[in-house]
Amino acid sequence: MTHKLTVTAYVTAGALMLAASGAGAQEAVRIGTSSVGSVFYTIAIGASELITKHAKLNTNVEPVGGSTASVNALGAKKIEFAMGNSFAAFSGYYGRYRFKKRVPLRLVVIGQPNFRSLVVRKRANIKSANDLKGKIIIARRRSLPENELVFNAMMKVFGIDKDAVRVVATTNSPQMYKALRAGSVDGAVIPYSPRSPAVEKPMHDDVIEFFNLAKDKRDAAMQYVPKAFYRYTFKAGIFSKQDKPVHAFGLSTYFMSRPGVSDEQVYRVAKAILENTKEFATYHKAARLWNTKRTLSDPKLPFHNGAIKYFKDKGLWTPALEAKQKALLK
Repeated sequence: MTHKLTVTAYVTAGALMLAASGAGAQEAVRIGTSSVGSVFYTIAIGASELITKHAKLNTNVEPVGGSTASVNALGAKKIEFAMGNSFAAFSGYYGRYRFKKRVPLRLVVIGQPNFRSLVVRKRANIKSANDLKGKIIIARRRSLPENELVFNAMMKVFGIDKDAVRVVATTNSPQMYKALRAGSVDGAVIPYSPRSPAVEKPMHDDVIEFFNLAKDKRDAAMQYVPKAFYRYTFKAGIFSKQDKPVHAFGLSTYFMSRPGVSDEQVYRVAKAILENTKEFATYHKAARLWNTKRTLSDPKLPFHNGAIKYFKDKGLWTPALEAKQKALLK
């Protein structure tokens, strides 16, 4: 009796090991995103839950450190999917800025917008562009090189020499907000989404406020930033104690893959995300903007073949999109 139970146990264990190894080899995907606590990380967690539940793929979210880092990890084949802003995606695909060579990216879904703006400490008493002279501003981050491009564009429009302001670097958003609270810096170019808790808390606590950037100055600065950016204006009241509109620099959120990831997996991922928007929004309100209309409105990267197959099956792929796909692939 003992012998029969032992044999049965070994056979069962072996079968489970074989099943697990087979599933792991073919059905596991990794998603690269920004640091823990960021909006991107929260949305990536939500996407992974949808993918696991509806696409039947095991997922692992890896906080690699920012959009540029996520694009690099995708190019190095350390992950199968990446969440990043459109500037990092655009730069990686064309081999510009921090990218020494082109990264073969493929678009899957376009998500919520994200923005760049200058915030200043209230106690720094910065009311005009001239007040920035001699101040310490966080505008450098290795994983978000576009922050400094935005700040430099603003300084150019204001006619302020870059050397008149002390520009410093941080490695992540928590470090940046800690420096603002401590008063060791006077302002920062921040990455954010509407009603982001990371911005809301220091706004509510009277630590920071948005720099009063006039609309015409923002519009003039647009000519000095990459084409991945677009103009966007927030009405007053989006954040606590924000009594004026904020004229921001906008980017899109791209959920990307690479050509080596199977068409079948990408098809299932696109379907899981785009057909479960209400469920996705329970993880973060910004996820409600992950839809086919936004995804197909103005893509700056070529789509993955698996995503194209999904759009064709839904009757959404048009001759105009096909022509743009061919142009982008060139």
